[in-house]
Amino acid sequence: MIASDVTKTAAYLGACGKSSSVSDWKSLVWLFFSAQGREFCKGKNYPPLAMFQEMKQGVEPYGVFVDAGPVEKVNIPNVGIIGKTDAKLTYTDNTKVHKVIVMHGGKVEINASNYVVILVENIGGELIVNKDETVKIL
Repeated sequence: MIASDVTKTAAYLGACGKSSSVSDWKSLVWLFFSAQGREFCKGKNYPPLAMFQEMKQGVEPYGVFVDAGPVEKVNIPNVGIIGKTDAKLTYTDNTKVHKVIVMHGGKVEINASNYVVILVENIGGELIVNKDETVKIL
């Protein structure tokens, strides 16, 4: 599977024109975390788990973990937790808005403090958030 296979299928489902500009896994992941990408994936529950499993090796270097088992990350700006992945994410970096997408049964525990802002899209996963009073979850 190559990145353009994913966008071709997405185009048939009504994805925006930005999907035609995808040329590699990095640009596909960028689109996944964009506002339009998040809206499309949430509305269509796309890509399906089987497709994620086929692209696992291509997207993991860019923060999308598919059937990865236990994962622990600190201040990763964009992270996707898909399938049989059990993630513990810690956020203290308040210089950006962090994005977390959970799909297809992924499990995430977020620990956040220090005025952090995190945008969370839970599309069929399990989510626990431990935060102090300064944190904003969108």
